[in-house]
Amino acid sequence: MNLQEQISRMKSIMGLNEISNPYKVDWEYPTQEYFTQELSELLGNPGRFTDQEFFNPDNYDTVYRIMPNTFKTIAEFVKGEEIENESEIKDILLNQNVTRTIVSGEGEWDELKDILMNDQQCIEEGYKFFGLGEMKVWKGIDPDTGEYVDNVDNTDYMGKITDFLWNKSPEKGVSSRVSQRLKDSDEEDPRRLAKNIDDYRDHARRGEERKLPPAFVVKYFTQKEGNDYVLIGGFKRTSTALQMGIEPIKVWLIDITK
Repeated sequence: MNLQEQISRMKSIMGLNEISNPYKVDWEYPTQEYFTQELSELLGNPGRFTDQEFFNPDNYDTVYRIMPNTFKTIAEFVKGEEIENESEIKDILLNQNVTRTIVSGEGEWDELKDILMNDQQCIEEGYKFFGLGEMKVWKGIDPDTGEYVDNVDNTDYMGKITDFLWNKSPEKGVSSRVSQRLKDSDEEDPRRLAKNIDDYRDHARRGEERKLPPAFVVKYFTQKEGNDYVLIGGFKRTSTALQMGIEPIKVWLIDITK
């Protein structure tokens, strides 16, 4: 059974058709509480601290201005002593990948992650980074322009994860990097997906919209994996909503290029 056949089968099981979709989402503006929940995807995810994202030469100076203490904390952890010179911090971090080149192993990254996640200045900088975002329609009719938009395939992790959840087949175009990321987070667990679908069904039976926070997406100065945008949080709920044909899909877009 190919991907489209699986999607059609699941739509039939869920009662979806081309005329009417009973499943609706009211995408809510993220609160400070939700920012706190997502800090693990910002401060606690080594994928941010790489030469493709924060430490890329095109992105480094802009992100440093938003999160100087976070960068300083990482550089001091690597050097093992205090650093006051911004240029030395940059020398240590620029073009690096935190788990491949500047810490020696998983245990050392776990130690650094605990420091970042419990440092109040780093936390405040995380809130500042998230606070740059704005709600955007990512797939569906944009009410501001009246035009149909679809940025899913141009968002790293988003479209590939959607395919993986339904097809469960890395050779169908999902990279091992994405596959491993999903396994680490249990996002590919069919029980989790089934529960999410059941939640939609319960709301639909009551004639209610589900209220959910949007996924978090970042636009950098440089592309990642050939995409203009990077999904950094909200994998499962976005993937499920996409496969259930829900529109609009909204995201919290953090555009550091502005």
